[in-house]
Amino acid sequence: MKPLFIILIAAALFSCKTNSNSNDLYGTWKVKFADGTKGEVRFSKNGTHNYFMDGKLFSSGKSTFKNDTLREFDPICNDIGNYYSTYKVDFLAGDSMRFTAIEDSCKPRRLGLDGGMFYLIKRPVK
Repeated sequence: MKPLFIILIAAALFSCKTNSNSNDLYGTWKVKFADGTKGEVRFSKNGTHNYFMDGKLFSSGKSTFKNDTLREFDPICNDIGNYYSTYKVDFLAGDSMRFTAIEDSCKPRRLGLDGGMFYLIKRPVK
């Protein structure tokens, strides 16, 4: 009985560790906006991100992700690049996430990202 109990605990701990790794923002994600536009975002572990709209590079910037909070800095609203954003990221499954705006100084970005559902295309190679 005792060995079975130890195996069950080990399996549960491994499962928790595996699930926490699935809550990893890094990779390529797709989104379809309400107006039908298809988007893609690529988050890199080096702190950069690229947004694509209908296959064309739309914006690039820097981002940090800690716990469930994404913070981005990019010139999406003007050429100066002083527009920032903070979003809560909810991982709904290992292959989908939703952004909820905490603060975003760029109204068009907020309208596009707040409540947006993103679906994983691929993870970076380790």
